[in-house]
Amino acid sequence: MKKLERFFFEIAVMSIMSLVLTSAPILAETDPSWGSQTPHINVPTNTYNDTWKTPMNAAAVAWNGTDTKVTVGVLSTSKNSVLAASYTDTWYGTASSANPGPFTIKLNARTISNDATNFANFVQSTLVHEYGHIFCLDHTTKTSIMNSSRDRNTMITPQAFDVSEVNSVYK
Repeated sequence: MKKLERFFFEIAVMSIMSLVLTSAPILAETDPSWGSQTPHINVPTNTYNDTWKTPMNAAAVAWNGTDTKVTVGVLSTSKNSVLAASYTDTWYGTASSANPGPFTIKLNARTISNDATNFANFVQSTLVHEYGHIFCLDHTTKTSIMNSSRDRNTMITPQAFDVSEVNSVYK
């Protein structure tokens, strides 16, 4: 009986190994089903103090200043939210799905304050990244604002890869 059990165990292991080794990873770098269906989004008027307001406004300008088809506008009646507060979680920023919307972006003041060597750049980088999610971009390992390992103290604008990816979504 032990030989039969061992045989089936080996077959199962070989089957699993075969699946693992032959399956190509799915690396989606855009997700149109999750992001905004239009290339133009609006966020409410920024009412934070200047320490937050300046880099948060710069994040919108960073997308508006690229050669993309996307824009971030300000509309006092926008149902979308961009919030900065202290959360107990370990993330720097998070975004809810923009499809169908409205979306909410949260910036974690606790983790940003703890880890930033350049506070304004760190905030801007984090928000530009979260806007990227709203514009259908997913995480990547390429040189990109969407790379979770980027230096948030220095990379504060969408990179060439981000511009290309956004333009492929909003043709």
